[in-house]
Amino acid sequence: MKNKTGLLLLILLIITNSSFAQQSDPQAPEATSAEVRLLSRDLSELKDPFIDATPTDRKDGILVGELGIDGGNKAMIIKLAQEIADNKHGPFDSFLIAHKGKLIFESYYSRGRINLPHYQASATKTYTGFALGRAIQLGYLTMADLDKPLVSFLKDLDPTKFVAGVEKITLHHALTMTSGIRITKEQEEEFKKNPSLLKGQGKVQAILEHSTPITIASQSFKYGGGPELVMQVIDAVVPGSAKDFIKKELLDKLGITNYGWRTDNVTGLPESGWRSSMTSRDMVKWGTLAVNKGKWNGEQLVPEAFIDRATSRILYTGDDDPFGGGKDVSDYGYGYFWWNAELKSGNKSYFSTSAQGGHGQFIILIEELDLMVVVTAHDTKPSTLQKTAERILPAFIQNSIQTMNGKSDSQDKFPVLEGPYFGEKPPGSTPEIFAPGIISLNGRTEYGISFSPKLDEVYFSAKNKISGDAAIYFSKLEGKKWTPIKKANFTKGKKDTEMQPFVSFSGKKIYFTAHNSDLTDSKIWYVNRLEDSWGDAIQLDSPINDDEVFHASPAKNGDLFYFNLSKMKLYYAPNKNDEFPEVQEVEIEFGFHGFIAPSQDFLVVDARNKDDKRKDNDLYVYFKKQDGTWTKPINLGKEVNSNFNESVPSITPDGKYLFFSRKTEEGGLKNFYWVSTEVIHKLKKAYFKKE
Repeated sequence: MKNKTGLLLLILLIITNSSFAQQSDPQAPEATSAEVRLLSRDLSELKDPFIDATPTDRKDGILVGELGIDGGNKAMIIKLAQEIADNKHGPFDSFLIAHKGKLIFESYYSRGRINLPHYQASATKTYTGFALGRAIQLGYLTMADLDKPLVSFLKDLDPTKFVAGVEKITLHHALTMTSGIRITKEQEEEFKKNPSLLKGQGKVQAILEHSTPITIASQSFKYGGGPELVMQVIDAVVPGSAKDFIKKELLDKLGITNYGWRTDNVTGLPESGWRSSMTSRDMVKWGTLAVNKGKWNGEQLVPEAFIDRATSRILYTGDDDPFGGGKDVSDYGYGYFWWNAELKSGNKSYFSTSAQGGHGQFIILIEELDLMVVVTAHDTKPSTLQKTAERILPAFIQNSIQTMNGKSDSQDKFPVLEGPYFGEKPPGSTPEIFAPGIISLNGRTEYGISFSPKLDEVYFSAKNKISGDAAIYFSKLEGKKWTPIKKANFTKGKKDTEMQPFVSFSGKKIYFTAHNSDLTDSKIWYVNRLEDSWGDAIQLDSPINDDEVFHASPAKNGDLFYFNLSKMKLYYAPNKNDEFPEVQEVEIEFGFHGFIAPSQDFLVVDARNKDDKRKDNDLYVYFKKQDGTWTKPINLGKEVNSNFNESVPSITPDGKYLFFSRKTEEGGLKNFYWVSTEVIHKLKKAYFKKE
């Protein structure tokens, strides 16, 4: 009995002295009335951290649950929180996790208080983006307005004084930090000497007068003044002031009442890029608004289409040292004031999108796991994204349910697929969707597919959003089983977009198109096959690339067919010792995305033939005549073409199947379809029989 009593006392002593035991007092630390008036840096440190694996329902609009019961490995998260409490990961102030719509973990450290708005820095940009989305939802703007000149909404400006190219700046450019505006520090100092001239739209006028000229080249990603331009447009189009609009139509709707959002002393408008403050729980609300595609409590506050763009990877930033990153963080990109990156856990990468603020404010969303991580800190060099990949994702992966196809490069439980074409039954004369749920995924667009000569490798391009950057993906038939889908990343981030991969008939090269997010500099690239991988991407040294070009498909004899975007015509370059020193126009009436059959006796294109009075693209075939010229274009007919777009055709190396992309509804996304090339051979017989 004495030994048992001693053991119980020892256990109680351990529990009492543990700084991370589950709180017996359910009350989270709150700032006193005196502390509320202090700056964050002046707050006293919490004596003990507050850890709660069963967050309290505070009737603030946030659903709550329990870590471990409603998702996540409790022991793993608690261990990480203990390390945070022991200051092993930098000065955290709060750390919260929401999963499947419920707040399941909440903790506060150091200067964190549940009722104290925390400085947000650049996370304010994300909130500004939401405000623009709200204006669109209410009809003060439209999604189409995002591609209109930004100055068209600012009526107080004098365009006669603008530098050249200002009309190229759209709201889309402002939202993606690609406005092209370049102002020196000296000019900024000059502006400050006459603050009265910068009131209202005056600052925009000054910037557009003194920037270097706006060109396609200058409209590259540069972190800076985009939010300020967006706030000016909000103020110009909404009734009343931007400040009142944001409060009434966004903050009040979300139930956010305890916040700070400073006014710019110069323009008189709400700050757009920094200087807001939010509580950690209200950061969860902002994240939930994004997770729910713009809905809050059943009301659509922001258009779903806007949220999709905002949280997608519209461009790669080329950042080799991302904020909050580490060894498991890659492919850093940007949407509409949301950052994004691939977070690697184990042998798989997860697409993340995040609002970020200097010194460590994060709202991180991993849609595939239905997971949100919210962090506030006062850390100049946070590693929050790395910690999320390394420590948080593993706690949720084992029990995760995939909520969106196509976000990740591979699947945790990739199905066993045996035999050619992923085990799919080959189609006849009626097109069928190819590998649904494996390659053809809901919620993304696929186009440009190619198989290796032995049909044991497949390469294709896809993008998850209508306006996002495309990437090339691949799978291999190893033994009898296809490997999980992975991203190729041939250019290793040199180019934002990689698309339309086509394997040469020798199997030794892959030709593909690469360009930047602004759609300039579209060129043909290739990679050489190494022993068990592919070499570095090389831009093709040929007159082919003297213009803007795309969709290079190799013929069996090595000639390269491609489309010249500058001339809007189909060309080919004869193969001369694996080089392409000259180019020639393909003498056909019309057509994009030309693909020459392995037999080289017919050419398939997509086109919108005005004579057919069609509004969508169809597939057409040209047959080669005995004199080497091409026939008139022949529509592949109702057997292949639908009432919606068909595009980007390709033929398998054995010549048996035609692949193409098809939309299944107006404004929908494209999936791969395939059909037997017998439909083409029948047309050929019928055509030459008439001849």
